[in-house]
Amino acid sequence: MKLCRLALPSTAFLLFTAATFLGEPQDGPVPVAGNVSFYPGSRGGNLGFQVGEDGLLLIDDKFENTTDEVDAAIAKLSKSPPEFLVNTHYHGDHTGGNAHLGQHATIVAHDNVRVRLVEEGKPAAALPVVTYADGLSLHYNGEEVRLFHVPNAHTDGDTVVWFQGSNVIHMGDLYFQVGYPFIDVAGGGSAEGLLAGLDLVLERAPEDARLIPGHGVVTGIEGLREYRDMIATVLGRVRELTAEGFSVEEMLESGVTEEYDERWTWGFIDSKRFVESVRGSLGG
Repeated sequence: MKLCRLALPSTAFLLFTAATFLGEPQDGPVPVAGNVSFYPGSRGGNLGFQVGEDGLLLIDDKFENTTDEVDAAIAKLSKSPPEFLVNTHYHGDHTGGNAHLGQHATIVAHDNVRVRLVEEGKPAAALPVVTYADGLSLHYNGEEVRLFHVPNAHTDGDTVVWFQGSNVIHMGDLYFQVGYPFIDVAGGGSAEGLLAGLDLVLERAPEDARLIPGHGVVTGIEGLREYRDMIATVLGRVRELTAEGFSVEEMLESGVTEEYDERWTWGFIDSKRFVESVRGSLGG
């Protein structure tokens, strides 16, 4: 039957290097809106910066071996190191610089990020010292920086960072603008949680908000809706075909992702890996 046109282990994620950003790296941070800038770099997740009279707040810090690149990006904006560092989740392409920057910055993250970094044997300087369960606000540089947890989405410790005065939201890896998402099932992620998280952001975010993805380019709400709708459609199909006893290979042969593959397939996640992770996160 042809459909009408209508998981990976977390350690494997650390193999994700040069392919993490598709496009040419910038010379330094790029303004987004208000007090907020972002920097993609050549490897690792997108950095977010908020700069003002109080100092510098940084979101994520790439790999352990990219600290020179991160330091150079920081130096474009501030003569001082960041006062706060927010980790959007525990993966090494977003927390690898923690031990370096944690010498000066207060690291903030969801409770589960600290748990997982402790389990990985990270040094004390790399661990979040301020953690939260559901939500937290930092009042910094003249605006509220609201952090809220999205349960069991990309991982079990995802944080969305909303700069309310600047009207900018850093999504972390809840949003892979570059292509199909990586769902870290071994790290507590799930397709259903990912979709619920995206719906929550779309429900709360202003229509004119600017969105920084974990990987890719800054977009508006319409870009996030396109991503959300793709995930919802594929999830619905995989759920239905799983109930009918289809294997992943049979799902792909039936065209479960066919109309999305040209736009969303990329170097790290192709349609097979995406469907495997969606199927794996459904259990059973």
